[in-house]
Amino acid sequence: MKLIRIHCHTDIEEKVTDCYLEFHPDLLAIYEDMGVIEKKANGIRYEELHRLEKIIRLKRNCGVNTVGASIIVDLLDRIENLQEEVERLRRK
Repeated sequence: MKLIRIHCHTDIEEKVTDCYLEFHPDLLAIYEDMGVIEKKANGIRYEELHRLEKIIRLKRNCGVNTVGASIIVDLLDRIENLQEEVERLRRK
């Protein structure tokens, strides 16, 4: 099986985090076609990398298909954002 190496980095608080992951090129193409990730210049953003990891983990551990896993990750992100907003409003 041929794997492709994706290099991604992000600037968080002026620090650069490098990470190297190996995915099959067909898998990445499928996810890109579905709109799950967005590749740019042979790389993916840090946030997309974590999203992809969550989707793969849901598929592997829970038997959820790709579309279902993508929806679950979107909903979990929305819940997290709402929880942060509630906490922010409580502090005011």
